[in-house]
Amino acid sequence: MWLSKLVVSNCRIIASTELELAPHANVIYGNNASGKSSLLEALAVLSRGRSFRTPRIAELIKRGEEELTVSARVEDGVAGGSYPVGISKRSQTSRIRINHADVQQQAELSTHIPLTLIHPGSVELVTGSPSLRRAFIDWIAFYRFADFNSAWRNYQRILKQRNACLRDPKQRYAFPQWTEQLITLQPVLYRYRVQALETLQHDLQISHELLMNLGEPQLQLTSGFPGSINPEDTAQLQQFFREKAEQEQKQGFSLYGAHRADLHILLDGIPAVRVASRGQLKILAVALLLAQSHAAAETDAKRGIIAIDDLASELDEQNQQALYNTLRTTQQQLIITGTHHEPLRNRFADARVFHVEHGKASLR
Repeated sequence: MWLSKLVVSNCRIIASTELELAPHANVIYGNNASGKSSLLEALAVLSRGRSFRTPRIAELIKRGEEELTVSARVEDGVAGGSYPVGISKRSQTSRIRINHADVQQQAELSTHIPLTLIHPGSVELVTGSPSLRRAFIDWIAFYRFADFNSAWRNYQRILKQRNACLRDPKQRYAFPQWTEQLITLQPVLYRYRVQALETLQHDLQISHELLMNLGEPQLQLTSGFPGSINPEDTAQLQQFFREKAEQEQKQGFSLYGAHRADLHILLDGIPAVRVASRGQLKILAVALLLAQSHAAAETDAKRGIIAIDDLASELDEQNQQALYNTLRTTQQQLIITGTHHEPLRNRFADARVFHVEHGKASLR
């Protein structure tokens, strides 16, 4: 899948602008604060329901306006043909449409726009909290396995109810019921994540040039339980939760489970954050995100979209060249921003180039 058109209205300084995108490389350039990053934020809202810079939609809506709108035309590489998609967001409400029909869930729209975002804050994938790495691996599982999203949403619902029981003694009578349901989903989510990780490790090979000077990367998935606990052994999980019930009741929330999983990122067997410079950590994060995009897209026909905000940020010339070489070989659609277009155009001869000024994009 790829986008042949992107239309954005009332997103930060963008009043209204439209881009007719190329199937492979697209370069968006302009001065700082011209609206380049806002275009990628709008694309993130379309794909994921939120910006990569702020969780608050109100901050994205253009001052003086009540609603931002993002729409696109999706080109289907599997079935052929194209169709429109769009989302309108106010501070508290959303409207989502796919092929002229209203849908209720953001996840329904996300399946049509397999977007991977790379931006200056992406290094937090390696340095930040486990929740970022869970979301990273779950994004692959979401696209590869049709039942993952329903299992994940059900788990979140059960977890919320179980935590309510832990906080409120009056609801404690339902605690065993919610615990049993939580146990049932542990092996399901764990297996999805293991399979997603296997695919990710295979697709990490596409970034070999980026990684060649870093050492050997290793990825280790933890289950959210102590290492001695098998997350696929229901009987063992039941015994474990019985033993930990008093501890969890004192804390008032669920201490163990898929919601506490993590993806450990190592270089030559040592946590990357302990041995790599910030520049090296960023290269590692970029390599992982490129692999994520390929892992999420099951076939070349069902390819994804890679959006890169400020591609050259914090990368030296050698690593920039390695990244360009990697991107040139990908089948994914590329949408890349920068302050100057010449370096990008020289490296992507087939790129469609847009200049952004005062929130308006024009073809160059």
